[in-house]
Amino acid sequence: MMPQGQHTQTIVVGVDGSPTAAAALSWAVEEAARRGCPVRAVTAAPQDAPGYFVEGIAEQIDTVGRHRPGVALSHVYRTGAPGKVLVADAADAAMLVVGSHGVGRIVSVLLGSVTAYCVRFAGCPVVVVPNTMAVRETATAPMAEPALPGPLL
Repeated sequence: MMPQGQHTQTIVVGVDGSPTAAAALSWAVEEAARRGCPVRAVTAAPQDAPGYFVEGIAEQIDTVGRHRPGVALSHVYRTGAPGKVLVADAADAAMLVVGSHGVGRIVSVLLGSVTAYCVRFAGCPVVVVPNTMAVRETATAPMAEPALPGPLL
C-alpha cells in the first residue's frame, strides 16, 4: 500500500465516446508519452448500456492507441455514476484527465456535471481538456496534432 498523498505515474482519463472525450484521451496519451507512463482509460455507464456504446468507445481507444504504440494504454469499464467512478479510479493516479463536456444531458455553463464533480472531489490534479480541442469530424478520428497546450490545470 502506498503512503497517503503519493501517486502512481498512471494517467487516468475519462472516456464516453464523445468528441471531447476523444480529445481528452489524445491529450492523456501524448502526456503519457512525454512522461513515459501508462494511461488507464475509464468508462463509467449504467450496467444496461447498449453494446454499440461500449464497442464505439473501444474503437476510439484503439484508434488513439495506434498512434502512440509505445504508450501502455488500458481500458476499464465500470458501472456507476461517472464522476464518482472517475474520482475513485484516479485515487492513486498522477492525474485525472477529463473533457469539458461529455454526452450527458445536464451541462453547466462552463463544465459538464461529471467534469465539475471531478474537479471538486478528485484527490489528484485534474486536467480539463476544453471543448475547442475536441475532434470535430467523428469521435473516433485521431487528432492530427497533439492537443497541446491548452487544458486547464
